[in-house]
Amino acid sequence: MNIDALCAAAQDGRQWLDQFRLRTFAGAFRAYSEKFGPAYAQAIRETGPEEDALNGLAAELLDGWEKGWKKKALWNRSAERVDCKQVLVDYLSPMLLAMEEEVPGARLLCMLLKEGWAVRRPKDTYRVACYEELQKGFRNAIMGIDMNNRHIDPERDR
Repeated sequence: MNIDALCAAAQDGRQWLDQFRLRTFAGAFRAYSEKFGPAYAQAIRETGPEEDALNGLAAELLDGWEKGWKKKALWNRSAERVDCKQVLVDYLSPMLLAMEEEVPGARLLCMLLKEGWAVRRPKDTYRVACYEELQKGFRNAIMGIDMNNRHIDPERDR
């Protein structure tokens, strides 16, 4: 198992974050899952679905991400950490949740990553959501104005 390849799923995530939009997220999530899903599935199968083993894998991933941030310029580390967390929320966690049927232990790894992050950064926690929940959260809006006309009162705005 190559931890660096697994860590790459959340590091350098700018290309994925730029596609976190209403019209591009579905394709980006599919591409992300195709690129990183097999490596995570293999790592989980090699590690085993037991909590202790997956806890070790989660700790290795969190350590790998921290090493990656330390390689960045001092003034850029917190921005890299924010990007990494956003990729965890938008792509990695939903991918792991979706893999649970095929790969027992994927959901547990997702939760262990979230808990491990919270232990290391108690003031910077995150929540986990499945792909469908994220997809439903997009709105067709410009500058906060809902373009699906749900904001219009048909009696008043004729």
